[in-house]
Amino acid sequence: MIGLRAGITVAIALILCAALALIAWGAHRAAERTIVPAILEKAESVGRSAAALVERADAAGIPLDRLVGVRSYFDELRAANAEFAQIDLTLADGGGVRSGIAADDDAPTVVRVPVMRDGRGVGEIAITIDPSVVWAQVAAVLVDVAFIGVVALLVALELVALVVGTRGIAAMTAVEQRVRGLARGLLSQWSSCTGTGAERLLAPVDAQVARLGARHAAACAAARARGDHALVTRLEMLAARTGIGDVTPGESALAGAIRPALFLFMLAEELTRPFLPRLAQSLAPAGGGIGPDTAASLPIVAFMAVVALCQIPFAGLSERLGRRHGFVLGALLAAAGYALSALSQHYLLFLGARVVSGIGYALVFVSAQGHVVDHSHGGGRSAALAVFVRAIMVACLCGPPIGGVIADRLGPSAALGASAVLALVSLGVALMVVPRAPRRAAHVAVGVGDLLQATRAPRLMALLLGCAFPAKLLFAALCLLLVPLELQHQGYSAAAIGRFQMIYPLLMVLAVPVFAALADRLRARAAFVVAGGLVCGLGALAVPLYPSVALIVFALAMLGLGQALSIASQSALVADMAALPGFSSAGVLGLFRLVERSGNAAGPAAAGILLAAVGFSVTTAAMGVVVVAGAVAFALSGHRLSAPSGSRRATRAASSEGSPV
Repeated sequence: MIGLRAGITVAIALILCAALALIAWGAHRAAERTIVPAILEKAESVGRSAAALVERADAAGIPLDRLVGVRSYFDELRAANAEFAQIDLTLADGGGVRSGIAADDDAPTVVRVPVMRDGRGVGEIAITIDPSVVWAQVAAVLVDVAFIGVVALLVALELVALVVGTRGIAAMTAVEQRVRGLARGLLSQWSSCTGTGAERLLAPVDAQVARLGARHAAACAAARARGDHALVTRLEMLAARTGIGDVTPGESALAGAIRPALFLFMLAEELTRPFLPRLAQSLAPAGGGIGPDTAASLPIVAFMAVVALCQIPFAGLSERLGRRHGFVLGALLAAAGYALSALSQHYLLFLGARVVSGIGYALVFVSAQGHVVDHSHGGGRSAALAVFVRAIMVACLCGPPIGGVIADRLGPSAALGASAVLALVSLGVALMVVPRAPRRAAHVAVGVGDLLQATRAPRLMALLLGCAFPAKLLFAALCLLLVPLELQHQGYSAAAIGRFQMIYPLLMVLAVPVFAALADRLRARAAFVVAGGLVCGLGALAVPLYPSVALIVFALAMLGLGQALSIASQSALVADMAALPGFSSAGVLGLFRLVERSGNAAGPAAAGILLAAVGFSVTTAAMGVVVVAGAVAFALSGHRLSAPSGSRRATRAASSEGSPV
């Protein structure tokens, strides 16, 4: 059965798809009207320039049939203009020079420019246009339009909550929860719907369910008083099957209120992924003591390192400031960093700007996460955290392709300016939709002692150093540095690089829920963690076998599938260890986050150094070796690969922590 929210989403998607199809058709016609005439005009200009050179040689008394260097000159013109398939100089006496061979075509497009002497033609420059190159340019524009359309659709669906409003979403959620529950035969009561705007609609349903629960409780009490154990057993089985008498926590509308603002902010950072390494290389001073690959990695390393170091202290800071104020302050800092990056012409200033953006990113992340935790309770927290991580993953899908298009068409500075604008828009959205909360004293912060104590948790360090750290090491190295630089070297545009970067988050979005449920059903969380590490590592190890774009795509796909296999189970195992007696839950989880974020920083650093020394393929394989070795080490550490696991809800809550950054 399709729910209310899903129905609205489908309706909006259909309307947007129709509009986007119309836009794509218009873009196709516009491309045909603009690109082809532009190429013809360019060919005519080049032809006139070449004809003028021939005319000057003729005026100087040089016989046209004895001109030297004409073929090499035409070859240079064709090399600089891929759309010119063939250039001919044809003389009146039948002689001439030809460069290139045009493909057979019944109606070739040829631009002809006469060579004149005293008002009469003595020859002709003919430039034959390569139709495949023309249509390749048209197709490139259409591909950009198509991806922009898909991104626009995802963005619109993500921001539906802003249009409907928090109360509207809460009302639909409350109605949908009850309808779906009754359709599945569940008779548990739902938490209060006060403040949703649907109280009058839902009150009769809730009252009837409450009466059934009261009658069930009375029947159980009477059966126990009579000593009728058989009836008590049947009533308990009924309660286990239907949940009658229980109270089910629903999704919190307040917890999900931050989703649009978080999505827009994360989108701002994701815009920078396709072009950031190239931009850093262009800003690095020549002879500055660092190579271009290291220069490309340092801004990424600085950003990730700041995020890693600020996660723990900022958790307490956001609690003292209030989650809303923490989000606003972080978004303001990040916007300042993006704007400074856009204006910077000096490498060190650019590096400092990335540090400022990293500080803002860390504060926004912990404030948004804290807001979700503060406004969700019990079983409803897993659903709220799943909403939190879906906003991040959709931003990972949307950001790179649109950022690449902006960088290609308007330049990297414009793309960074767009990131600054998006960060400011997210700030405004947060002020509109995130409720004010009173400032309060922060809980006791996680200290060094808590982190050191956490290292003694059974098998925790084997899991963190064998699986969590290498997984983030490979992700950050491959997706953020190695692939963009390698594709850049192969001549791909920033827009194309952004499309490649969609592979990883797309597979994560599709596969994480499936593998999380499967790991719970098979009671094999540790086995899924090991399998995920092996899949990621083997994908990277395959790259040197035949270095090509196909194997880069294969490595990205294997990385996405491998991390989808492991990330939910890995987080759930850490949560299990955090619940062990004698250990600080905050210390274990804090250590887990610190190790993960450290992997994000170490990956680009190591890749930048290795890339300059041994090249792309060997560097990628080296990262794969680290991941495979870590997975094998964890498998041999003594952790049971098939062990009883907690509830599926616990795994979902843990998996929702698995953001890519």
